[in-house]
Amino acid sequence: MQIPALIIITGYPATGKTTLSRALADSLRLPLLSKDTFKELMFDGLGWSDREWSRRIGSTAISLLYHTAATILSSGQSLIVESNFRVDLDTPRMQRLQAIAPFRPIQIRCVAQGEVLVERIISRVALGQRHPGHCDDMAPADLEVVRTRGDIEPLPIGGPLLTVDTTVPALIDSHAILEWTRAQLQSIE
Repeated sequence: MQIPALIIITGYPATGKTTLSRALADSLRLPLLSKDTFKELMFDGLGWSDREWSRRIGSTAISLLYHTAATILSSGQSLIVESNFRVDLDTPRMQRLQAIAPFRPIQIRCVAQGEVLVERIISRVALGQRHPGHCDDMAPADLEVVRTRGDIEPLPIGGPLLTVDTTVPALIDSHAILEWTRAQLQSIE
């Protein structure tokens, strides 16, 4: 049996990773697992209260994402996972996943300028575009972190990496991203 691909789409909040992952999943006809989707289902069933509760739900959501990914990969099916994967936490998780259900990693990292991310976060909170359970904090100190932290690091697990700058949405070449991803999938078949 061929080793399936795991397309890992990462980026900080508001970098466009959810939009990109949905478009790729539709075009490639692959399952998509998103940490925020799991979180929001749990918020709807269990309720929400504060940032600490959101973090606890997030921890459970990422566990569900990895468990479900292992089940799908074990069946030989490629898939897409989307989250703000952290090098310190998700590198060992991905290594455990690979030991349980071998996969070939393909990483897509979404990045954008900090000031643009701040504007997007403020806008989506004002427009109610995020589930209230996320408890997005608009404190000036938090927004300053968003503005200055730089780009998210890709996971050091090997495989091809594409960095997509989403600062100016009109400049994103969705077709080129899709074709790059298709080529990576074909190269491992």
